[in-house]
Amino acid sequence: MDTQNSNTGGDGESGANLRASSYYVLQATHCCAQCGESTPVFALAVPAHHESTEADIELDEDCDSTGLDPMAFHEWLFGPEQWQRIEGPALLSQVGILSAPVVRTLQALAPTVRQNPDRNGQWTNFCEHCGSPVWEGTLYPTPGQPFCPKDDAAAAQITVHAVDEPLSAFTAMCWTDGYRNKWPLFKRLGVVCSEAE
Repeated sequence: MDTQNSNTGGDGESGANLRASSYYVLQATHCCAQCGESTPVFALAVPAHHESTEADIELDEDCDSTGLDPMAFHEWLFGPEQWQRIEGPALLSQVGILSAPVVRTLQALAPTVRQNPDRNGQWTNFCEHCGSPVWEGTLYPTPGQPFCPKDDAAAAQITVHAVDEPLSAFTAMCWTDGYRNKWPLFKRLGVVCSEAE
């Protein structure tokens, strides 16, 4: 599988840390901080049961260490990548590598998303009016932002393009169902989140 990033050689899945059998291209609108115009913005999300090499390590009861003895930690740190199945959905952020088929889909569905050379090739939204990059911090983390809807009504404003093709990516951050403020978005994707029993 080809991957595209300005800093990699396109050597297949070797740089990926997340993969899924399908994915979503999300579309919303955002007011550009540079020109003040409303511009479309896009994000990638994956359904439940995707796979990652970056799954959380369980902390011990004191929540101050991983609970791994030094040898186990060394094996975890330097061992081969281990793909782990993730039960919940995720919104991808700080994406650095995408497989070539995903890039082609983005070019068709999200024409204002492209690699940003000023951010080490990170896939970035750009304003369709002035061409300025849109900072992800204005799109994802806080309720009321385009990809953090406050409620079902706000989530209904997000257009969801379901793509029934595999995704392979390197992402530095995933917003999972562990973030309660993402529950309205995931409900829009068909996943109802609730407190663990």
